[in-house]
Amino acid sequence: MIKRILLATLASSLFAVAGGDMDETITEVPEAQSSQWEHELTIYGWLPTLGGTLNYTIPGDPTDPTDPDTEGESSVLDNIDAVFMGSYEIRKDKWSFLIDGIYYKMSDAQAVTVNLLLNRTLTAGSQQEFTSWIVSGYAGYNLIDNDQGRLDMIAGVRYFSLELDVDLFLNNRQKSFSPSTDFTDALVGIKGYYNINQNWYVPYLFDIGTGDTDLTYQAEASLGYRFDWGNILLTYRYIHYESDDTFLVNELDMYGPKIGVVFNF
Repeated sequence: MIKRILLATLASSLFAVAGGDMDETITEVPEAQSSQWEHELTIYGWLPTLGGTLNYTIPGDPTDPTDPDTEGESSVLDNIDAVFMGSYEIRKDKWSFLIDGIYYKMSDAQAVTVNLLLNRTLTAGSQQEFTSWIVSGYAGYNLIDNDQGRLDMIAGVRYFSLELDVDLFLNNRQKSFSPSTDFTDALVGIKGYYNINQNWYVPYLFDIGTGDTDLTYQAEASLGYRFDWGNILLTYRYIHYESDDTFLVNELDMYGPKIGVVFNF
């Protein structure tokens, strides 16, 4: 008897909400309808400042022949030739998947000419080229999603490759070497945004992890504006790496503003 009363009450409620025929309600709203995949493509331009400590020895370097470390903001890291960053995210229900890639290439050259006796000259200098890939992949699970914003827990990996090409020359004599390294770290973190109003919002992301390196973390905060065709983002991003002496990089910081365009489909 109780079971029949509950079923009758449920049927009456469905009929009242639909405002029409019970058969039409069942036809128009399938019982197991699932949400669609949401796609988000973001293209960034990033001009970071880079600093830290690189562990490599430059044989015969006239600037400091006794110190095997290049510290601070090296001239290799100050001259950016190309930088690209883009990300692609898909989302369905509470799950999301994001891949983010950064490529940058920097180069620099120095030369000094000294006049010697008997009309002779001595020319010494160096050329450096610094290239790197940083690729991060995350899986996310949504914890909060309402009018005020969204919060996801994320977990994933980050791959970092670094190559340094150095050419040293003294008159017609030249010596070259190319130290390089790459490593992969596991990450955990959070990702989401806070809505200021219907158009303005504040996206954010933070992750931290370890693996091949001793420590890596990333933090970024943005100010975004929504248009009918997509979004514009102004972002400040910071990435940090620490590793032991077995790697080319002992400590590396990448930080600075970037601008991005977001397309949703």
